[in-house]
Amino acid sequence: MSVPSYGSSEVPAGPSCFYHPDRPSYIRCQRCDRLICTDCQTPAPVGFHCPGCLDEARRRRPAQRTEFGAPLRADEKPRLTYAVIALCAVMYLLQWTAQTTGANVTGYLSYAPAHTSQWLMEPWRMLTSAVLHSPANVMHIGFNMLALWIVGRVIEPAIGRLRYAALLVLSALGGSVAVLWLTEPNVPTVGASGAVFGLFGSLFILMRSSGAESGGVIALVAVNMAMSFIVPNISWQGHLGGLVAGALVALVIAKAPRGRRVLWQTLGLAGIAVALIALTIVGIPLVNPPQLGQPPILGF
Repeated sequence: MSVPSYGSSEVPAGPSCFYHPDRPSYIRCQRCDRLICTDCQTPAPVGFHCPGCLDEARRRRPAQRTEFGAPLRADEKPRLTYAVIALCAVMYLLQWTAQTTGANVTGYLSYAPAHTSQWLMEPWRMLTSAVLHSPANVMHIGFNMLALWIVGRVIEPAIGRLRYAALLVLSALGGSVAVLWLTEPNVPTVGASGAVFGLFGSLFILMRSSGAESGGVIALVAVNMAMSFIVPNISWQGHLGGLVAGALVALVIAKAPRGRRVLWQTLGLAGIAVALIALTIVGIPLVNPPQLGQPPILGF
């Protein structure tokens, strides 16, 4: 092992620091008994620790985690939330500019039950439709991105980035599954609202499991679900499916036993994904022959 040398190249005649051989030292580390100079001494409950023992103790210290298993970091930023907002914004610009070039981005990536039927199999639309919004209505993307920015910044650090990604994907898929079962086969749907309502449902479950007051979330969900039925051209089916899927994902995350949390959360989330895929497969024969081309329903 090579040791750094500082200052004079001459080694003192008396005892010297293990890390700085050119510096005299008469204090020993309480853990490894090495001689350490004043620059290498870190106060401990009894005596001092050397830099090597301090680094080893830090490596062995268990990482602090949130109640739901996410690493607890003071500087953690909701990067995935920002990335999804940026993706939706880019797709919106593509949809908007495509209108002048004749390209039909919305038609290529939106979802209707007919896209997963015995006549047409394009299941990826069940997810791609979640990053599209109505190019004719800026309030559509505005409301969804505002809700995602407000709620996502709370949930992502609390549950961790991977769990949060699973929440968004499964909520969006849940919204599309509800559209498959409850919407006319030829009516396309776009919008991130399935994922947003999944965040609403998960926020309620997570707050309840942690003992926080959840009355405000109940009011938020009630108002937005009421708007889904009152305001025309809004997909209440996608809202309902996303809400249920998000709540189920949050239940898995919140109720997993702490001893083997990652295993149980992984199995639970995989089970939800399998159930949604199974519902899609079962729903395929129920779709009548498609007649695509109607204007898309918004996914507020």
